[in-house]
Amino acid sequence: MTVREMDCQSDRVTITWQDGHRSEYHATWLRDNDPANRDPRTGQRLIDVADLPENVTMEGGRYSADGLVHLSWSDRHSSEFHVDWLRAHCPCRGDTEPAAVTPWDAATPNVLRRFPYAEVLQLHSLRLEWLETIARLGIAFLRDVPMEKDKVLEVAALVGWVRETNYGRIFDVRAVPDPNNLAYTSLALGLHTDNPYRDPVPGLQTLHCLRAGGEGGVSLFADGFAVAEALRSEAPPLFDVLASAAVRFEFADASTHLCAERPIIQQSKSASVEAIAYNSRSIAPLSLAAGEVPEFYRAYRAFARLLRDERFVVKTALAEGDLVVFNNRRVLHGRTAFRTTEARWLQGCYLEQDGLHSQISVLKRHGPD
Repeated sequence: MTVREMDCQSDRVTITWQDGHRSEYHATWLRDNDPANRDPRTGQRLIDVADLPENVTMEGGRYSADGLVHLSWSDRHSSEFHVDWLRAHCPCRGDTEPAAVTPWDAATPNVLRRFPYAEVLQLHSLRLEWLETIARLGIAFLRDVPMEKDKVLEVAALVGWVRETNYGRIFDVRAVPDPNNLAYTSLALGLHTDNPYRDPVPGLQTLHCLRAGGEGGVSLFADGFAVAEALRSEAPPLFDVLASAAVRFEFADASTHLCAERPIIQQSKSASVEAIAYNSRSIAPLSLAAGEVPEFYRAYRAFARLLRDERFVVKTALAEGDLVVFNNRRVLHGRTAFRTTEARWLQGCYLEQDGLHSQISVLKRHGPD
């Protein structure tokens, strides 16, 4: 990136770039981000904001052909910034851009695409595509993952860092004689997000099919963001109820008692949907005044009905060796009932989303294969 024009005043620097874009940097911001104040190995800041001079001003600035902006200060300090760094940190865009999110429904092509596991291991470009699919759609599949016990941990390491819970680092989804969760039965499970009774809720979930079993056990998925936006479009007042009313979720067994409150639909500051918390098995008795009950249940029922609408539900039978990673705060999952005489067995684990975004950034930094 090259500079067309630079104007340096006592309290700010204004740069007009070759492509016509204009960036304005305040003097305090520049002094705080002076490269001289960062450790060259780690990139971490060496000073605290209390160490910054309060009334310092700039006395001059120039741009040199080697791509550096040179600044001189009233306290005789001097700074050098590379133009690529300044453009990348233009205040008009902030330090980060939100990841692209693509809503989907049952008619969206390639939602069920299976990436070949062996190639994802070997090719950084394909691994990046797989990870970016998880970030963009909230879900992505692998096929031909070796059917080995605990293999899910090796695959999870490609995505991020595993989060241990009361279920362990790994949990086995199969019917057991004395279950502490309905997931460990052969019953059908409606669409839901996992563990809304935790704080924070696990960001990602991985499920690896070790044994498909026999009849039944078809997996169900739906994009909660798409469902929420459909409710907002069709019934805005009902959307507002679910986005504002705090719902209590709870889980308890012999050794654990977990509870948390959050709205079913959670929004960002810009009012975009950023998380869904929906689990009819763990929702606790609602603390609502009698006059609030009818309106809440109208909204709650409307959302639940949309989750049964064939427009939104994607169905797939996980074959042995299939593995799915999905955003547990966005994508709802469930299954049809299955026969206990057939030993259906999935292994899963939870991860956080920061690991996913870290892996994507590192792979982009390394470039193509």
